[in-house]
Amino acid sequence: MYQRSIRIGGPITPGVKLIMIMNVIVFLIQKFAEIIIPANPYLLEYTFGVSYPGLFTDFMIWQPLTYMFLHGGWMHIIFNLIALWMFAGELEIVWGKKTFIKYYILSGIGAGLFISLMNYIAFQYYGSTSVTIGASGAIYAVLLAYAMRWPNREVLLYFLLPIKIKYLVLAFGIIEFFGTLSSATGTGGNISHIGHLGGIITGFFLVQFMIKSQTKKSGSFFERFNKKSRLNDKKKVIDTRIEAKRIIDSLLEKIAREGMNSLTPEEKKRLEWARRNYSPSNNDTLH
Repeated sequence: MYQRSIRIGGPITPGVKLIMIMNVIVFLIQKFAEIIIPANPYLLEYTFGVSYPGLFTDFMIWQPLTYMFLHGGWMHIIFNLIALWMFAGELEIVWGKKTFIKYYILSGIGAGLFISLMNYIAFQYYGSTSVTIGASGAIYAVLLAYAMRWPNREVLLYFLLPIKIKYLVLAFGIIEFFGTLSSATGTGGNISHIGHLGGIITGFFLVQFMIKSQTKKSGSFFERFNKKSRLNDKKKVIDTRIEAKRIIDSLLEKIAREGMNSLTPEEKKRLEWARRNYSPSNNDTLH
């Protein structure tokens, strides 16, 4: 255990694993379709991606659901899978598999509808439209929910820079807001800022809805969310203090036998760590 906890990865829980597998399978089908349909290699994207004409003109009502399982390339899907691995597992642990999957799917659908709405506005004013694919809207909703539950957790931005998740998501929200304004005028590039912002907005309202609708119920969503996390945190503190006491006792025995100078530099570091973590006053530093 360490005083400062920086997140690198998370557990791959059953729901997360299912979503990952579905994304990989659909992506491989995309790649296969590009080979066997050379005359129209992007048929799947145009049919199952989300767009204003596809949804409101051609009435392909499945698009707000199916678009989130398609991806534009290897790097696109890899980054989304890494984000799922880093943040989704702990949410599923405290929410449960069914609640997590519902949140993920509904967030993606909400982001898809937001994309279609913004496409409509862009088409009316600028005569442009586009097809959007990818799980990024749902991923950004997962990031938001994670930041709302563990705002002071630190993550490594680009695996290099430590930053609290609440500041990271706030920065992402600002970037995607201005990116959405650029996308509406056709200058937003190839990144779906609209989908990212739509995922953040949808995720926020979904979390608020779950909190309000379950507040008065026994064993409600948010009560379970917090209770289980508190129990896990308490267990970590207890386990840490037990390990710290074991280290202190063993090293004190050595000091009593051989003297303070007998401790190696590594043993002195372990003793200092144990001293800090055995003190009850430091329990609040554990996240």
